[in-house]
Amino acid sequence: MNNRPEASNSEVSDNNMKHKSLNPAISPNLFGVKKLRLVLLALLCAGVVFGCAQIRKVTYPSDYVYLEQKQLKSKMALLGFYLRQLQEIQLDDSTASGDQQQRILDLLEKIKGLTTEFGGGVTTNHLVIDDHIDQFKIDVNNAIRNARADPPNYFALGLLTGSCVGCHKYRD
Repeated sequence: MNNRPEASNSEVSDNNMKHKSLNPAISPNLFGVKKLRLVLLALLCAGVVFGCAQIRKVTYPSDYVYLEQKQLKSKMALLGFYLRQLQEIQLDDSTASGDQQQRILDLLEKIKGLTTEFGGGVTTNHLVIDDHIDQFKIDVNNAIRNARADPPNYFALGLLTGSCVGCHKYRD
């Protein structure tokens, strides 16, 4: 049925030996191929890691702010810290009213500066922030204006904490 002549055992072993050359000039350099693959993999990883930021600059519109998760978490933690400090100042009756007013104004200015980094009037990759940051900025500006009044009115400080709760209800 099969017209090919069958090979003897010695021919089969000769054919297998053709692929296993002991001459280094003929055999492939497997170590060099592995090094080349490793270098190419490293370049690919570096391109992905460092190239994404550059690609975002070209692919996203100029009014788009990309907030990385790590960056967002640290800013939100700092914002929470400032708000807790505001509450502690309000609860501390031992501080003089002038000193208390200045400390509150300093913290409110820090909060205002921090909120400018979240965007506002621009689109970010966090839709909940996009929906609420403008109102939060209005609340911060109202709190600053009321804290500067003579006598200062700190009612608007409570609205800031309420603004946080308004956004974070979506997180649970």
